[in-house]
Amino acid sequence: MLYYIYQYLYHDLSVFRIFRYITLRAMIAFVTSFLFVLIIGKPFIKFIKNKKVGEDIRELGPATHFSKKGTPTMGGVLILSSIIFTTLITGNLENKFIILLLLITILFGVIGFLDDFLKWSEKNKKGLSPKKKILGQVIISILVFVFIIKYKLIGNNIDFSLVNPLIKNSYLELGAFFYFIFLLFFITGTSNAVNITDGLDGLVIGPVMITSSILGIVAYFTGHLELSKYLNLYYIEGSGEILVYILAIVGSGLGFLWYNFYPAEIFMGDTGSLTLGGIIAVISILLKQELLLLVIGFVFVIETLSVIIQVGSYKTRKKRVFRMAPIHHHFELKGLPETKVTIRFWIISIICGLIGLLILKLR
Repeated sequence: MLYYIYQYLYHDLSVFRIFRYITLRAMIAFVTSFLFVLIIGKPFIKFIKNKKVGEDIRELGPATHFSKKGTPTMGGVLILSSIIFTTLITGNLENKFIILLLLITILFGVIGFLDDFLKWSEKNKKGLSPKKKILGQVIISILVFVFIIKYKLIGNNIDFSLVNPLIKNSYLELGAFFYFIFLLFFITGTSNAVNITDGLDGLVIGPVMITSSILGIVAYFTGHLELSKYLNLYYIEGSGEILVYILAIVGSGLGFLWYNFYPAEIFMGDTGSLTLGGIIAVISILLKQELLLLVIGFVFVIETLSVIIQVGSYKTRKKRVFRMAPIHHHFELKGLPETKVTIRFWIISIICGLIGLLILKLR
C-alpha cells in the first residue's frame, strides 16, 4: 500500500517519495508486524484456549515438559497473519520476489495448519502423514524451480550453480536436473530442521530471527548494484525488496517471543516452524546463498544432525549417542535449565550469523 502511495501521489505531494526507499518501508514493516502480534496475541491466545487447542506432550520426552501439556499451540497462524498483513501494507506487490514469498508462505502455512489441525481434532494424533507433507514440499520446490527458470535470477542466463561462500568466484555447476534435486532436499530439509529445533520455549524463534536478519543484510546488498560488488555478491535486480519481507518476519518473531519465552503462553506449532523454515530456505535460494545458510543457520544443522546420528546409531549399534535427541533435550537431561539451553543456542546462532557475514567480507 505504501509503495502505491508513493507511485500515485509523489507527483503532487513530494513527501510521499520517502515510501520509495526500501530501508524505510522495512523499518515500518518491523514495527507494524511486531505491534500486530503484540496486540492480537493476547486475544488470540484466549481464543485458542477456549477452543482447547493445546499441545500434546510426548510421554518419552523430558519429565520437566509434562507441565506444558495443554499449552495453546498454532501460534504460527498469528505469525503468518502478521507477515502477510504487514507485507500487504509495506511491500512492493509488483515485485516478483515478494509475490513468490507470499505464495510460498501460504502454501507452507496450509501444510503446517493441516498438520496441527489433524492433531488437535484427534482424527489423527500423528497429524498429516509424512507422504502428504513431502508431496506438498515437492509442489513448492517445483514452483520455486519454475520461478528460477522463468525469471532467470542473474542476467539473461538460467543459472543452476551453487556459490562457494568460502572462495571468491568459485561455483559448483549442477545442471537443471541435479539442481532441482538439490532444491527439493534443501527446501524440505530446512523446513524440517527448523521444525525439529522447535522443542523448548523460545528456542526456535531466536535463531529464526537471527538467521533472517543476516539474510536481510545479504538481500539488501544483493539488490544494490554497487554494494553487491563490494561483497562480491551476484547482483540480482529487485532482490533488495526482500528486506521488507524479512523484517516483517523479524518483527513478527519478536512479537511472538513476547508470549513464547519461558514459561510459554503459546507454541507456534508446525504452522509456524515448517513455514518459517521453508521461507528461510527459499530466500537463500533466491539470493544464491544456499551454502551460506549452512553457516548462519548452523543451529538448525546441528539439531538435525543430532537426530540423524541418534537414529543411525541406535539402528546399527543399538546404542544412543545422546541422552535424547534433538540435542537440546540432551542438554536438558544433563541438568541445564531450559532457559539456559535456549539462551546458549541463541548465542551460538548470533556467532554463526556474524561468521557468515565475515566470510562474505573476507573471501
